[in-house]
Amino acid sequence: MTYRVTLHVSALSQMQGIPEVALDALISRTADLIKEPWDARPLYRDDPDFRMTTFGDFGVMYFKVDEGRELITIFNVTWAG
Repeated sequence: MTYRVTLHVSALSQMQGIPEVALDALISRTADLIKEPWDARPLYRDDPDFRMTTFGDFGVMYFKVDEGRELITIFNVTWAG
């Protein structure tokens, strides 16, 4: 199963000014998640669809997995910079 990815408008605005090397790491980690979306830490105990993961040493992304629609929605990107 291969998931699609969408970026919430809040994540897009948080990515403004992100350095190229950090963006590359974010893209690489997202590509990994397309194949294995559950390979990330659950954000909430009672709702495992919400997950978080790091992208290199550059930051953290928060996302929701919709298994039925095979969709990953990235809703928050926090990066150092």
